[in-house]
Amino acid sequence: MRRKVKVSISRKDLRILLLTLPAWATVLYAIYLIIIVKRGFSLYDPYEALGVSFIIAVSLIPSALFEYKWEWETSRAEAEIPLILSALESSLRAGLSLPEALRESLKYSKYLRRDLVRMLNALAAGESIDSATRYLRRETPLLAITADYLKVLAKGGEELFRTLKDFRESVEVIVGYTSKLKEATRSFLATVYMVLIVYLITTAIFLQTFLYPLARESEKLTMLGRIDPLALTSLIIYGALIESILNGITTSYFTGSRYLSSLFHALILLFLSIMVYTVLLFTQIPPT
Repeated sequence: MRRKVKVSISRKDLRILLLTLPAWATVLYAIYLIIIVKRGFSLYDPYEALGVSFIIAVSLIPSALFEYKWEWETSRAEAEIPLILSALESSLRAGLSLPEALRESLKYSKYLRRDLVRMLNALAAGESIDSATRYLRRETPLLAITADYLKVLAKGGEELFRTLKDFRESVEVIVGYTSKLKEATRSFLATVYMVLIVYLITTAIFLQTFLYPLARESEKLTMLGRIDPLALTSLIIYGALIESILNGITTSYFTGSRYLSSLFHALILLFLSIMVYTVLLFTQIPPT
């Protein structure tokens, strides 16, 4: 029991650490420039803005990899629930007790096998079904519902046993619907990508054809004052950075993935932004 709690806490702590890694990496980058390189860190330097964007993008990669691993395992575990319930139904109809039926269902499980074994070991050690089902609870409502149903099934007798088939069929519908929902969001994802690509193209055209030439020819403007193309370019790069992350969060909200979609789509959009502005800056403004 203590070991399971430790594993849960370590995953939570690891997620917090990885999601705060971009902030720590940016601070270390600023310290490196100021103390080791002996030059100031300016937020209005477009090359520093590119450096910050690149550091944030790279520092999100470990988190994205772990989230992909966790979500992949969870999705596979959800897909196994109908098979486990079907085996459980057959075993219960054959007269086996719930723990015996759960042990028989292990042969149909791969990604939930470890959790089921822990639950069965807890039951064998004398724990109640209410306590033992905590091993089935992961970061998904479907597994939590299944754990709650097993608790009720163990106490409900034959009357509730007859609902097992209906529950299994409902779970199959949910699993199938979740898969179709992810496929249906492709057009939405294309729109999200198109929004940022349009932003990148329009800002790049604005900088290259209007702002940079105007800054070279004119020291002052009556309405805007002196144009600082470096400062304005930095702000545009930070705007792309913020938009990439916000688009990733929006994508995750509509696709039902709390962390993975945010990270993956934000990473892709960030690297697209960095690539566009790097080409633009190094062809128009020489590095300082």
